[in-house]
Amino acid sequence: MRSAHGATPSERLRRSLWNAIAEDSWAQADLDAAVSEYVREARERESPLDEICRSLRVHVQQVGLGLSADRYETIARHVEALAETAYRGVFRGRHSSRTIDVSSDGEDR
Repeated sequence: MRSAHGATPSERLRRSLWNAIAEDSWAQADLDAAVSEYVREARERESPLDEICRSLRVHVQQVGLGLSADRYETIARHVEALAETAYRGVFRGRHSSRTIDVSSDGEDR
């Protein structure tokens, strides 16, 4: 399934994973959103959580070719935790890093 932006949830997930691995930064809103979107689409296909997590591990393995076993496991567990939270419907993504001035007309700064 392609969105208005042309990329599938899997493609966005891979791109977000690649960026997170390259930058060694796991507090990224785009990764959170990509995992959440991936889980939402999988739930629409009635995929169980364990199947979603297995699929996410494959994505991590493919994007992170050459990672040490320990680093792979750490990343996979982080992505699985995001998926579990999204699956429960609790996760809504991280807050935006934009600053909004609420004392005036609410314009972005």
